[in-house]
Amino acid sequence: MGPLGRLIPHAARPDRWCWALDLGFHPRSAPHRRVRLTPAAGLLTRGQTIGVRQAVALGAAGAHADLAHAFSELDSWVPFPDADVFARLGWAARHLDGADDDTRRGLVVGALRTIDDALLPTSWRRPLAIAAAGEAVSATEQAWLRSACDAAYRRLTRFETGWPQPPADRQAWWDYAAARACTALCDGDWVPAARAVTDLYGLTHPDPHRAAEWLTAIAEYTTAQGP
Repeated sequence: MGPLGRLIPHAARPDRWCWALDLGFHPRSAPHRRVRLTPAAGLLTRGQTIGVRQAVALGAAGAHADLAHAFSELDSWVPFPDADVFARLGWAARHLDGADDDTRRGLVVGALRTIDDALLPTSWRRPLAIAAAGEAVSATEQAWLRSACDAAYRRLTRFETGWPQPPADRQAWWDYAAARACTALCDGDWVPAARAVTDLYGLTHPDPHRAAEWLTAIAEYTTAQGP
């Protein structure tokens, strides 16, 4: 027993949440008592809330879930009422264990292609289409993309308080997310690419229902790739 246990001998440890595909979220002590958890705002979880990263991790059950965590960052753009979609995203990530680069690229590009072109800034539609198609990009174009990304990053972090809450500078967010998506896809860096694509989708202002459908489609695609 630790020192706090000696000082407070009757202190009760909080019940830990668990998740299963057929049971959903439930207390560890009552596996058949399904509960609905909402994503926690910030780092503190109280009552029937859970952190998004924790929800993904519970679904992944120890599997490598880097891409799932990247897509789960959509919660910074959309107020999801139910965290179950994030646990399912983590569960789907189990099917990516040992996946090759083509599979991971296909997942990220597929998510990008589901974004309606009409909602993207006109100036970024062609660069994003080229990146999604995997076409060769000249050294000059790559330098321009990296310069655009750096410039947008400087605009987003110019305040003493750090990153502004989206969409404080919408054009900077568009430039930063689109340039990051293009460069990361070109470099074969799938996790930053997934984060950038998630920001692009978040910038289109999906409602919670449509956002959940987008993540569900990603989870279904992921599940179809593995055993």
